Amino acid sequence: MSVTLTPRAGTVDDIRREDDARGYERDETDQFHRMVERLVAVGDRRAHAAGRQARRTLAEMAPDQTLQPVLRMTRQLTFTPTAPAGPVAGGQCSSCQGAGGKMIDTSSDGVTRQHWQSCTACGGTGAAR
Repeated sequence: MSVTLTPRAGTVDDIRREDDARGYERDETDQFHRMVERLVAVGDRRAHAAGRQARRTLAEMAPDQTLQPVLRMTRQLTFTPTAPAGPVAGGQCSSCQGAGGKMIDTSSDGVTRQHWQSCTACGGTGAAR
């Protein structure tokens, strides 16, 4: 005699179905907001009683901390109004044409490899010096 069990959803799926059947429950979000408002009010009262003001910004909370600069995935674009005779500081490097380097193909034993080689004239920036 063989018993075949049919798979069914687990307890989490049952709870999720019941929760979905009840519809959107705003009270959970409201409870969280009320709790945060109470914590802020308590913190403000304690700070005021101590003769201080509650810290609100990162600069107030951690005055010695500095933020990391924004990472740019491309080089900064520079525009020149006219094309001068020679390289201009901030203009395109004449060796790499502003690319910052070039792809080098090397082959050995029937395998072709590519690697990036930075321009030595501009130091890989693509800008004329």
